[in-house]
Amino acid sequence: MTLQNSTAAKSNTKIMPLKRPAKQVEVGRIMSVGSSSAVISVNKSVIRNNQLHLVELGTVLKILTNSSLVVAMVSTLKVGAVDDEGMHDGCIAHLSILGEISTNKTTRQTKFFRGVRTFPVLSQPVLTMSSNELELIFSTGSAPSIAVGRMQQDDNIIARVKTNDLLSKHFAIIGSTGSGKSCTVALVLQAILDENPNAHVVLFDPHNEYSQSFGDQAKVIGQADFELPIWLFDFEETAELLTSEILDHKREEVDILQEVILKAKQLYDRSKQAGSNIGAQSKMADIEKDLHRAAAHISLDSPVPYRMRDILKLLEYYMGRLENSGNIGPYKRLTRKINSLMADPRYQFVFRNQAAPRSIQELTGEIFRIPVAGKPICILDFSGIPAQTLNIVVSVVSRLAFELAMWSQRKIPILLVCEEAHRYIPADVESGFAATRRSISRIAKEGRKYGVSLAIISQRPSELEPSTLSQCSTIFSMRLGNERDQNFVRAAIPDGAADLLSFLPSLGTAETMVFGESVNLPMRVILNTLAEDRRPHSSSAEFTELWSSGEISPEYMNGVFESWRTRTMGGKASQTRQALQPVKANQVQQPVIPETATSQFRQQHAPKAPVDNQPVLGTSNERLTDVKKMLNKAFHSNI
Repeated sequence: MTLQNSTAAKSNTKIMPLKRPAKQVEVGRIMSVGSSSAVISVNKSVIRNNQLHLVELGTVLKILTNSSLVVAMVSTLKVGAVDDEGMHDGCIAHLSILGEISTNKTTRQTKFFRGVRTFPVLSQPVLTMSSNELELIFSTGSAPSIAVGRMQQDDNIIARVKTNDLLSKHFAIIGSTGSGKSCTVALVLQAILDENPNAHVVLFDPHNEYSQSFGDQAKVIGQADFELPIWLFDFEETAELLTSEILDHKREEVDILQEVILKAKQLYDRSKQAGSNIGAQSKMADIEKDLHRAAAHISLDSPVPYRMRDILKLLEYYMGRLENSGNIGPYKRLTRKINSLMADPRYQFVFRNQAAPRSIQELTGEIFRIPVAGKPICILDFSGIPAQTLNIVVSVVSRLAFELAMWSQRKIPILLVCEEAHRYIPADVESGFAATRRSISRIAKEGRKYGVSLAIISQRPSELEPSTLSQCSTIFSMRLGNERDQNFVRAAIPDGAADLLSFLPSLGTAETMVFGESVNLPMRVILNTLAEDRRPHSSSAEFTELWSSGEISPEYMNGVFESWRTRTMGGKASQTRQALQPVKANQVQQPVIPETATSQFRQQHAPKAPVDNQPVLGTSNERLTDVKKMLNKAFHSNI
């Protein structure tokens, strides 16, 4: 049965030469058949003609039956048993049965179906696939889809994945360092944005890799611009930030926070309605009597602004009550912790604009791109955010995405891209991150109902929380060398195609296996090449080139330490580094860059010897006297 009349999918992409022969080749015969697999004996003519590439791992073949074409993929290839002449010159191939191509007798329409109704029998021939048949198997039909590359088996065929199935049921991109994982993330997201310019995508970027990958389509929010005020946190997230790590202390502080945060929200709502604040002469006892009646509609988790100065005044008020006089420790700890966080420049994104807080519409609109305004993706650069707060930030943004989609009645679908997901969704419960695991797990299990999609990106899938990856119905699996990671992915992939993962360690760079709901069959894909200016900043450091470019100047290191102190990337050090070209050793410097500018990055000459007339330091007593004078002067100048 052939499919010569099947219509190939149309494409405007330039057609490359066929890698496979134009005519179909019988590669073997069935030796044994199981419910999901078959074993074939490879024809000796294939071996003799040096055509074993026709049955290489991952190749899709067809088995002729009386009423259909059974579709199978090569999962194992090995040397056969001794033949009649005592030679080990045969080959055995194990196939995973994936589906069948059959024609409806009523409509006369030929389609590919998952599952098999007519199994092959012994000695039936196994042939290579024609391009038309491969097109029919992997075609996405009229469903919206994105192109990610070309089939490894036949590069005439564009590899496409169905967009709605990809997003509505979550997906994951996993691969070892250096396999092209970051470029694959940028490639897939760019393809989605090209087809959906009014999308709402949020990318968690822990290492500032993707700031240039989407050009003018991206809104990049770094530490200087990022604002996630504490009043947007729910109570558990707030308690995790403000309370102690000691469990007994935490319980006492949580009970106090529940009361003061609710009162602070009610106070803010009352001040906005009455136009008054808690002044120095205000009597808290009088104000408190009116709060519950005036703001009864506000709950502990309502996204209502409140001021930290009101929290501190409430803590001071309750600490001064007679009934609390014997246990003021929790109040002091909370006051001390809040003042410490507010003074820490790393936490300014939490306490910014306390006097005049921005509206929830403005804050969520900037992150989730509402309105889109030509920038459908928001990149949250977490490179300058403290590791201690990464858990809370991811938790808050994830929860806001879920609640926004839920309260909009599924009219605002959102895609959350979790780069380096194993850092904040770890499998180890004792490593913390309970708030993030709770938020991400809720989206993984219920997000499909409300229009919130997850993209899990990781180089160590075995360190991920297991249930999160298992909820991803499409997996892009790149090269994985670690056996634990391979076993973890093998347990998570659909289609019963675990045998196909045997060659994951040997996949090339920018090559991937795609499994799951968004493709008709597992497919081995050579990914498209990204333009140079759209590639993420994930390349390795050039050790030998930098080590050969001369000494590092004090001026350059001053810029490094300034960035280090201010916790901001892209300061003077990086600007100097981009502006200057290091000179390699034994290379004559060309007069393209002024010598003064070059010395800011690398000094090409050894330090100068001391000048003869340079002042000589005095005795140890004189030096000690000078030091004392300096310390006294500095001390009195600060009083």
